[in-house]
Amino acid sequence: MYLLFCLRYYLRKKRHLNKSRLVTVKDVEQYQFKKLKEIIEYSYKNVPYYTELFSKNNFHPDNFKSLEDVKKIPYLTKDIIKKNQERLISGVFPKKYLKIEHTGGTTGLPMDFILDKRTSSPYEMAFLEKMWKRIGYKLFDKAIVLRQDNVEKIIEGRKYWKMKYPQNWLIMSAFHLNIDTFPVFYKKILSFKPKFIIAFPSNAYLLAKLIKMNNLQNIPSLKAVICSSENMYEWQRKYMEEVYKVRIFSYYGHSEKCVIASECSDSPIYEFNPYYGFTELINKNNDWCTKEDERGEIVVTGFNNFASPLIRYKTDDIGIYSAKGCNDNPSWFAIKKIEGRIQDFLIDKDGIPKTYIHIDRPFWGIQDKLYAYQYIQNTPGKVLLNIHAKEKLDNREIEDIKKDFLKVYIKFEIEVKQVNYIARTKSGKFRYLVQNIKNIT
Repeated sequence: MYLLFCLRYYLRKKRHLNKSRLVTVKDVEQYQFKKLKEIIEYSYKNVPYYTELFSKNNFHPDNFKSLEDVKKIPYLTKDIIKKNQERLISGVFPKKYLKIEHTGGTTGLPMDFILDKRTSSPYEMAFLEKMWKRIGYKLFDKAIVLRQDNVEKIIEGRKYWKMKYPQNWLIMSAFHLNIDTFPVFYKKILSFKPKFIIAFPSNAYLLAKLIKMNNLQNIPSLKAVICSSENMYEWQRKYMEEVYKVRIFSYYGHSEKCVIASECSDSPIYEFNPYYGFTELINKNNDWCTKEDERGEIVVTGFNNFASPLIRYKTDDIGIYSAKGCNDNPSWFAIKKIEGRIQDFLIDKDGIPKTYIHIDRPFWGIQDKLYAYQYIQNTPGKVLLNIHAKEKLDNREIEDIKKDFLKVYIKFEIEVKQVNYIARTKSGKFRYLVQNIKNIT
């Protein structure tokens, strides 16, 4: 029943994306103005946070007459969301359809936010399928997934995966992919015959590295590797292209479902989908970037979440402006490069790099008790975790943190210390990971 429910929303969004066509700059601007006005008016009437915010800033939706007028609305930050979660929920949205999600905040602590449980996943799949179509992806094509998924009922030494229907995806536990388990993974991948790998760049790179280290053939059935959620280094892309011998395709998006962008068919420039949300690139003068190669922060407004709208949401990601769009859709907003999310790595006992994107997981249940945390690594396979808590954590809580960490980072030892302060960088931000091991590629 639930699958039929999701299918209805997926087909609705797919029909909309296939039917609509934003060809000219004027087409894009008119559509985005209409959708922005809709979400602004809705938020003013129904979301307590925006009702108060607009009134305090003498902004009324009736005064929103051009895209430029969006600049009159103050930014929404992760800290503001954390402090105003309840006030950011629509008062007229049915509570039974609210879904709580979380992502890392500005200090690396998890940030909760609200989505519409009916539409968020089906809409996302419709947009992803539309993007991936340019590299040959079709719905129900076989794919292996190496992302953040926890795979239940792992049978050590024999099975590290589960099927996800109806997508026809094999979800594999990237947490358990290492030198020892690789033969089991590789045998299953070959027998499954995937057309695509959907992965964090670090996980796709690790698989490629293990294939090459063992002098094995690439995956004959593979058409492309689809990467997201981390910035991809050029050395990673070249290495994977050499091993997999297919296109390495990257896209950009957030758990908050406000923005989505993908590489062009013929270049690594990212084009931002104007049906998904409104994207701004804000320079150091707090204005829109308009010059070639100008650097700015990505600020977004989502069009599809009426459960808890996010307007002018600061992503903390940095992009490089491109005056020229993709040949696919030349009138769409484009960025040459996304500099945010440059991932560091933790190095396991075998010298294998493991992405640090999962390091907030041990704190999901106790985020309100912490000010900040910081991992420090000086030796492969060993990690020091400094925790600055509001009140001293007890021994049970410390042991739970260690256990949660070791569930994800298999070949590691961890030491936990409680500290009274964690220093910030010169820009005032926390570093979640201080990696003192060099030459990790």
